[in-house]
Amino acid sequence: MKVLIIQIRQLGDVLLSTPIAEAIKKSRKNCEVHFLTSKSAEDILLDNPYIDKILLLENGLVGELNTLISVIKERYDAIIDIQRTGRSKIITFLSFAKLRVAFRKKRDNFCYNRLIVKTTHGYTAFERMDLLRGIGIVSKNRYTPRLFFSSDVLEGVKRYLEGEGIEKFFIVSPAARKKNKMWSAEQFGKLANEIYHRLNIVPVIVYGTESERCIAVECAKYIENAHIIKKLFSIKEFAALVSMSSFFIGNDSFPAHVASSQKTKTIVICGPTSGWFLENENTMLVYKNLKCQPCNSPQTCKFNFLCYKSLNYLE
Repeated sequence: MKVLIIQIRQLGDVLLSTPIAEAIKKSRKNCEVHFLTSKSAEDILLDNPYIDKILLLENGLVGELNTLISVIKERYDAIIDIQRTGRSKIITFLSFAKLRVAFRKKRDNFCYNRLIVKTTHGYTAFERMDLLRGIGIVSKNRYTPRLFFSSDVLEGVKRYLEGEGIEKFFIVSPAARKKNKMWSAEQFGKLANEIYHRLNIVPVIVYGTESERCIAVECAKYIENAHIIKKLFSIKEFAALVSMSSFFIGNDSFPAHVASSQKTKTIVICGPTSGWFLENENTMLVYKNLKCQPCNSPQTCKFNFLCYKSLNYLE
């Protein structure tokens, strides 16, 4: 059997979809698993032993047509479309795959011939594994997201830390792609400073883009001894850095998913959303516990994000 998984974006969603590949491989030994995503998410999937081939969606009309042709040429037995975007629906519908799987929704179901009603609720990665029923797999195991990196990547990060004189450290990730999923840089900084004084380990402040660096700098203002990473780390470099840290503190965003994928102790500061993390011995979710929280509707918040603004670092 040859299966294509489609999850084009966002980075966190791609990582949260990797358990599907692992479940397929461990349930069907002779199954070939491919994954279609965006170029920006490629690093998340490279080196994953449960993914045989990565296809990248090309930009523009011509690029999308080339991607469709590549998918048709592969002659997939099944396609699992996790995201159901306009592009993924077209690719799935025109793929000639015998099984075209997606969650049932109110419209555009004609693109698929195996529509799955979601029966698992809670952790997003577990919910998505319901889609496996569309290809005849009922997995009793609940696999969690994993991000793999090479020993060369790990050695490179070790050299960086040695060059900066950093030994024992924890990671602070104050930025997020969406401002409505972000605790304040000041609160992150004050919390990190309190931890530094109590445990005497260095806070390493990370950021994912140059535009996020200003948030890291603002956070560092409130820390007596902070190290802001001096270069942008690749996704795999960041995963290696997290794997070496004592623990991670961040927002409900992609860096925290990476930390969780490395089985690193992870503290997630949560605001209006829920369902993106599995709370267990390695992951702790921090909420203000307001009556309106979580609402899962941050775009229509009527309380000016009181769930973040009223959460003090000392609580």
